[in-house]
Amino acid sequence: MSDGAATPDYGYRTQGVPVLQIPLDKTAAGPATLYRWRRTALIYALVFAFGVALAWTASAYWATFGLGLMFPGAGFLYHATGSATQIALHVGLFVGSIVLFLVGLFLWVATGNIIAPVLTWLGPAYGAALMTRWHVLSDVAFSVYCRDGVLAVANQWHDARFYVPAAIVIGAVLLSLQSRRKVAFMQSERTRINQYLSTRTTTVTSLDQSSGLPKVTAVSETDLQLWRFMLDRALQPVDEFNGFDRIDEFREAAKRYQICNMSYMLGMHTYTHTPAFRGYSAQAQTNLSLKMMDHRCWSYWQMENMWGNFRSNPDPFARDNIMYYGWYGGMLGINLCNTGDEQFNKPGSISLKHPSGAVYESSFSDICNILRKNMAASDFCLFPCEPRWIYPICNNFGALSLKCHDRVYGTSYWEEIRERYQESLEREFVTINGRITAIRDYHTGMTIPALTATMADAVTALFIHPVLPELACRSWEIVRNDLIKVGQGKIELLTNGWDKIDFGNYRRSMLTTYGLVAASAREMGDDEVADLLLQRMDSEYPSEVIGGVRHYKGGSTSAHAVIHAARTLRANAFHDLVDVGMPKPWKEGPMLESAEYPHVLVAKAVSDGRALDLQLSPGRGGGKHRLELSQLRPNQTYQARGAVEANIIADARGHASIHVQLDRTLNVLISPRS
Repeated sequence: MSDGAATPDYGYRTQGVPVLQIPLDKTAAGPATLYRWRRTALIYALVFAFGVALAWTASAYWATFGLGLMFPGAGFLYHATGSATQIALHVGLFVGSIVLFLVGLFLWVATGNIIAPVLTWLGPAYGAALMTRWHVLSDVAFSVYCRDGVLAVANQWHDARFYVPAAIVIGAVLLSLQSRRKVAFMQSERTRINQYLSTRTTTVTSLDQSSGLPKVTAVSETDLQLWRFMLDRALQPVDEFNGFDRIDEFREAAKRYQICNMSYMLGMHTYTHTPAFRGYSAQAQTNLSLKMMDHRCWSYWQMENMWGNFRSNPDPFARDNIMYYGWYGGMLGINLCNTGDEQFNKPGSISLKHPSGAVYESSFSDICNILRKNMAASDFCLFPCEPRWIYPICNNFGALSLKCHDRVYGTSYWEEIRERYQESLEREFVTINGRITAIRDYHTGMTIPALTATMADAVTALFIHPVLPELACRSWEIVRNDLIKVGQGKIELLTNGWDKIDFGNYRRSMLTTYGLVAASAREMGDDEVADLLLQRMDSEYPSEVIGGVRHYKGGSTSAHAVIHAARTLRANAFHDLVDVGMPKPWKEGPMLESAEYPHVLVAKAVSDGRALDLQLSPGRGGGKHRLELSQLRPNQTYQARGAVEANIIADARGHASIHVQLDRTLNVLISPRS
């Protein structure tokens, strides 16, 4: 470049903008959630009133059933009279009913099974009522005591018809008071948090001043060993899942999540370290995209659709289920931004074959249009994964799909929905003090506070960064300032229950939390936190190398994927991949088209538009290996430093091949001769 020439501008963010502060008018619930809370409260109040009416005016049978309507298993307490054995037996049945109901709630949350909590509530109510046939209870209506005055009612304190509704009312009042105190605390926290947020700006990308491009560095030997962990699983035959966790297909250990997590992290690796390499890296992405079509990856939907939506349609594109096609669209979009490979955007290129013979066809653009339609139809803008349950993280991948489509095809899908999406995310899924609400039920507005965890905030910061950077950076700043403590070369995380589970295999482990928080730190440019977390992780969970592949013992496939990202990302890498895409020199310059796997491990591959800069490492012993090059200038002579051949001549298509003697790490530079 000549002196005085302007630095090319490829669209990278080199100046930060203020991160979003938490809105001062933010309440505990947005309008959609508040409406559902009120409706749910009204429905329960009517059920409670009906239960009280039965308990106080009807026969023993219906009184018992009425108590069971008020609270799971409460009907058994009406039988808890007489001998100590009788009392213990029925109190035990009451406790067992609560446990059974909790199991039903778990199934509802985990799989969308709305039938389970209904059955585990009404079942014990009916069972307790049936017991009146052989356990004689007083048929004196409780309303009789009410007519006799307060003292008469008080004398019946031991009667379940009195203390069950009284306990429920008292409990509701106490919960309301606790909620008010919690809101007041969060409001004070919001004030404190906004003070430090007012000085923060979004992350910027460090660029080479002459080229205007981010610096592409080579990964370490350890990084290559973790890379191989993912590549080995991705490059096996498409219908095989050797090395995958095999636990269930409903929750986070499902094959679809393992596939997508590997695909996302491989995509980040490509953009950050090997933008000028296709070969087995691109083949791995193709294989993973094909694996998502395997019926084993979407068979769960027929069951979930049946017990959650009362429909037997197995088509995973028909309704809800962003946990399949939202994640799928995200991986297709990321790969499209990296490579421009449109094979999965052709009509019918995604073909899901059901054992019944039915075939469900789609494409990347079709997926994006389904996402747009469902977001437009939802009061929350965000829409459910499991039937009725909305997860912001799944919807974030849907948003990524739309943003990637816009990046490649020039559409405005994301911009059309962005304002409403951000407003809904802010109002309905972020707490008063800025924490991410990981889950919310579409019909009741309920959430699970235990899932509001450090990992949830960190993963949101990472994956929403390309689409809502100001909000993503706010989430990270809250994690960094309030949930991470750094001092004297050590790091501590404030964790919740879910943080202590490897989400990829449900084992008690901090691997995925360390990995995701460290990956978010890298993306946000906080290398200090990332390095300290990885050091702590390696000290607590030592890894081993088997056949050139690094394994964290007991760690899930997804854990290995996020750990790799934590080691190899740079500031703004994922944001740049989606928001900027491949700059022209990387996209149009010389390309390493193919190399033999695992014999030739590509630690770096980047082009400046004219030359190709490679760093290669042996993956399986030394030896001489052939490399195929593409996108050279047709019939141009190139110097091949580090290769066996000193010079090569590109053919009429711009292709050529070289050989390398790869006995140790080798740098190769392919540059045109003047």
